[in-house]
Amino acid sequence: MKKTDEASKELVAHLPDVVIEAARGLKQLPAVQKLNGVLMFLDISGFTAMCEQFSLQNHGVDELTKTLNDYLGHIEDLVLKAGGDVIEFAGDAMLIRWNAPSVEASVTAIVKAIICSRRIMKTCNNWDTEVGVKLGVKIGLSAGEVFLTYVGSKSFRLFSSSGQAVRDVNEAERYCEKGTIILAPSAWALCPERKGINVEKLEEGHIKVLNIRKTWAESELTKESPPQEQQKPKALGGFPSLRQLNLKNVHKHDLRPFIAAPVLHKVDENQPMEYLCEMRDVTVVFINLSLDHGHDHGRSLQGVYDKISTSVVQFQGVINKIFEFDKGTSFLVLFGLPGFKHEDEVGHALQCSSQITTTVNDMIEVRQVSVGVTTGKVFCGVVGHPERHEYTVIGPKVNMAARLMMNYPGKLSCDEETRTRSYLEAAHFHDLPEIKLKGMDNPGPISEYIDSAVGKDHSIPEAKHALLGYTPEFLDALNTLEKVCSSSSDYRHPLFLVVEGEPGVGKTRFLRAVIDAAIKNDMRIACSRPTVSSTSNPYTTACYLITELLELADIPSPQEREQILEERYGGTEMYNSLSLLNNLLGIQLSAHESVASLSPAGRTKSLQRLLGRIVRDTQLDTNTATLIAIDDAQYIDKDSWAYLRFFAGYSCLFVLGMGELRKGAESEAVEGREKILNSPLCIHVKLDGLESINMEPLLCQLLEVASVPRELTNLLGSRLAGKINPSWVKQCVSNLLHHQLLEINTKGKQPHCNVAEGVRLIDLEIPASLSGCMIAFIDRLPAAEGTAVKIASIIGASFNNAVLSHLMPLTPAHKVLESIGGLISAGVFIYENGLLRFQSATLQETAYGLLVEKQRRKLHERYAIYLEQRYLGFSKKKKKRCSA
Repeated sequence: MKKTDEASKELVAHLPDVVIEAARGLKQLPAVQKLNGVLMFLDISGFTAMCEQFSLQNHGVDELTKTLNDYLGHIEDLVLKAGGDVIEFAGDAMLIRWNAPSVEASVTAIVKAIICSRRIMKTCNNWDTEVGVKLGVKIGLSAGEVFLTYVGSKSFRLFSSSGQAVRDVNEAERYCEKGTIILAPSAWALCPERKGINVEKLEEGHIKVLNIRKTWAESELTKESPPQEQQKPKALGGFPSLRQLNLKNVHKHDLRPFIAAPVLHKVDENQPMEYLCEMRDVTVVFINLSLDHGHDHGRSLQGVYDKISTSVVQFQGVINKIFEFDKGTSFLVLFGLPGFKHEDEVGHALQCSSQITTTVNDMIEVRQVSVGVTTGKVFCGVVGHPERHEYTVIGPKVNMAARLMMNYPGKLSCDEETRTRSYLEAAHFHDLPEIKLKGMDNPGPISEYIDSAVGKDHSIPEAKHALLGYTPEFLDALNTLEKVCSSSSDYRHPLFLVVEGEPGVGKTRFLRAVIDAAIKNDMRIACSRPTVSSTSNPYTTACYLITELLELADIPSPQEREQILEERYGGTEMYNSLSLLNNLLGIQLSAHESVASLSPAGRTKSLQRLLGRIVRDTQLDTNTATLIAIDDAQYIDKDSWAYLRFFAGYSCLFVLGMGELRKGAESEAVEGREKILNSPLCIHVKLDGLESINMEPLLCQLLEVASVPRELTNLLGSRLAGKINPSWVKQCVSNLLHHQLLEINTKGKQPHCNVAEGVRLIDLEIPASLSGCMIAFIDRLPAAEGTAVKIASIIGASFNNAVLSHLMPLTPAHKVLESIGGLISAGVFIYENGLLRFQSATLQETAYGLLVEKQRRKLHERYAIYLEQRYLGFSKKKKKRCSA
């Protein structure tokens, strides 16, 4: 079978039949598809407890994945054989539909659904698992109209189910207990031969199915079409066998927008879906919306999606699903999935949720927004049947986020772990009253997050200690400062100094050192630290810099700002142009006739000239050069990028601390940014990490002591070998202090650090925060290099190119060499004496932890075969030669 067919098969398996058939015809969004049919709402009990027990009992992810797939696969096998279409997965619940375009077809469909439900109950209720948790099911059935609403964009699409049949099946499920089948009145009305079905009548017309005769409704089933294999043509090598789909006119590009990004990455890399199955630290965000039904539902949902998607992309999260068949309209958003892992994801999840709450609440179609946020290990992976499965997240933290969302209406609530790991100021959080959460024995303290509680601090933190390392880079920066300070009007000095490097290498600390040097040179300083939320707010950075230069930052009143500007510039030619700053400064100066007559293009040019004049004019007060320092410059909004170069000029230098550009950064931002970054007047300084000789002084600075034990220096030197990332070291030290493995002795003239009595640092486990940083680092690598790192992690201390090529048989040898070269450049591998090795033992451990047990076994077996062929085979030949 062709590779393209295999990829298409995988895409098809992630989507319901009805979406596959509709995908090609979806030209405009939103789109609403009206259907008739019978619905099954299947809710599984025990899933969360089982996942928790697998983790507590140290079972591997492989075992959990196998249990999930065995159970869900069995249920889905019965559903697919009965002609059902799995519309939606919701963690521990499924929504299934039988197509029924006519009343007669509806009768046949309800018979199929009831018989299927009975078979599921017989084989899947009280299902034993390896950890002692029994899984059970409860099923609700309804019939009637179903609406599938499609929302999204050209590149990413979602769908949700709604309508009377959905409301009916949701209501029926509320009457369910484990092991029961409940029919909504709409489903009971279709049941034929009622004498053959034993039921119990419940409230409001709901029916509990107790038993059915073996021959019940046989006449309905005989009305079916000819046998399955004759019904519809098949495509892609005969796939699928149970799902009867005509895939002749289905194209991959129509299906890809519906598929989760982590799945697409694996499909594109031609890797099995099992590589996605892992217990992973994730921040889970559940957003519940109370919509006004007086508006068009499709347009309302698209409008909500647009606002949520804008924020989620901006903060580097992923929208996983929309649910409307349970708990109203809810969005599930995830932070920390493969390919989207970053160090600030927990804080970003809260900031993103706050931004969503604000923007969505402003919509007239939305009455209330409730958000629940949790952080912790959850199962992430593809689960289900070989022919129908989905990428999902399962675990107590997922359930808890949903519980918070529903139990704290109108609030942005979060658990203690989210609050702690966000590293946001305590003033952002307010304690919420304790509420009993279903299925949660001890959820811990719950907090409300309020983004506006604390004003933004734009300053670059002052340093207590001297800058360590980076001597050549710092000398380059000092040389640039001297050129700026000594420049004359006919000398073009550099306008921008860009400090680049991986997260945590010390860009902020380097910026602070440059600022301190500028202060010694009597330069005027203006600082800014845009945040990820700044990227979507036009002119945020430019506006702040103007208020700093004009000394208006601490004056919020528009009237006072106008008065200060009039006192300073009144009667001058420059004053006539100040109305161009009205939008940026929030003032309302009258436009001079020379400004009022300008075209839009003319206003833009005049504003650009004005910005340069403001910088020069404010320099006249002190007769000194100006340094503008911007940390986290990757978050500068696109409009500010377009204006920054007009600030820079005579005796003015920008110093930018530049992190990695986020995924999905607006294309419009590139033009203004690239003009600056590629300018001959822009100097780039790359920070790769500190040399190993700096480990001991770094530890002394972090612990604020005069000396540290050699054992600690040696341990971290081996665990974090190669170039030192100060942030990683800080997290290790914080973890050791938190667990009281280190002690600070303040006796004597100077404090010093000791290892706590009875502690063996060699047994140190990788802190979750450091592990997250390293996973983020691996995720940022190109796909081929990331795979090579994980595979190489199973080898010993050192290895050669041939070993890695043998362990990657599907990758051409030259591609393996390219990946190795990239990993050496990235500081992951080091080449010594003809062999490769990991620079960091901790990074190797982290990469190894990302492999599931099944993958490890395969790789270890392949490595053992290589060793046998390479060494034992050679020895046997040599022995034969000797005996001859």
